[in-house]
Amino acid sequence: MPTYPFLTRAYGPSAKGSTLTWEDLDNSLLFLSESINTADNDILSGSNYLFVKADGTPSQNATELSSSYVQAKNSSPSATNRIAILASPGKYTFASNFTLDTQYVDVVSLTGECDVLVTGSGTISITANDVYVRGIDVDVKNFTIADNLPLLKINNCKGGDYSFGGTANPTPGTQPLNPILINGTFVDCEGGNFSFAGNGMAYGTFVNCVGSGSSFGYYCGGTFTDCIGSDFSFGGDMGYIDGTMKNCTAGENSFTPVGNISSTAVLDNCVGGLNSFASGPTSIITGKLIKCRLTSGSFATVNIQSPGDLILCINADNTTT
Repeated sequence: MPTYPFLTRAYGPSAKGSTLTWEDLDNSLLFLSESINTADNDILSGSNYLFVKADGTPSQNATELSSSYVQAKNSSPSATNRIAILASPGKYTFASNFTLDTQYVDVVSLTGECDVLVTGSGTISITANDVYVRGIDVDVKNFTIADNLPLLKINNCKGGDYSFGGTANPTPGTQPLNPILINGTFVDCEGGNFSFAGNGMAYGTFVNCVGSGSSFGYYCGGTFTDCIGSDFSFGGDMGYIDGTMKNCTAGENSFTPVGNISSTAVLDNCVGGLNSFASGPTSIITGKLIKCRLTSGSFATVNIQSPGDLILCINADNTTT
């Protein structure tokens, strides 16, 4: 029987110190292989993180991510014991929604880029308040956010129409029924039509976010910085603004075209299209507009009432009001 120049361990309670036979070697390699395969199937983890390798099929990746989330939920997460799930870049195919329903369990892309791609019929649904989510792209599906999650933080994520708290369009000329309150923090996120509390209440913090038509709140009481929307954004068609906006840009009928801009509102260096900035015949501006610009039309027709003020605002013909 052949032997191989590998010795069993020479130390320890079961020390042998002799060469292995091929049966010994084969059994040892079989044990090693099974150990490696078992390790591959296990969820890699540390004290406060779980690592999702995403090296299988998209459906297997989704199963691995779901299993990691269950394990995290069962690891006693708390405000002083946050648990992060580090998801590798790749496709994750969910047949039903992947719901984040437990506080202090964060789900983040390993790279920080928006490269965790949620495919299939399921999307991401967040119902837990104190969680951090980063780098998830649900394509054209609704990146779903529940009502009133003030501690939620979302960074570098993408979704389709109604993402990040958007709701159905009300009858034109009427206010939305039961609007969703979106009051978390959103940074570098992108959504489709009616996103970022579209037809809802945008009372969170929005930084460098991009939405399509009717995005960024029907009622706007949050803080908006460097955000971009299309037509009917930032206040819908007849909402109101009582928050702070800086360096924000939108299309026509934006910045509450037939609504009101309240005394607590400050709009600084914002750009809107035709009929923007509370320009409707019954609209009132009691807030401050500083260096705002119309790409069509003039500020000369807006209704300014005390303590409202227009400061160096620029009309479409480059004159100043």
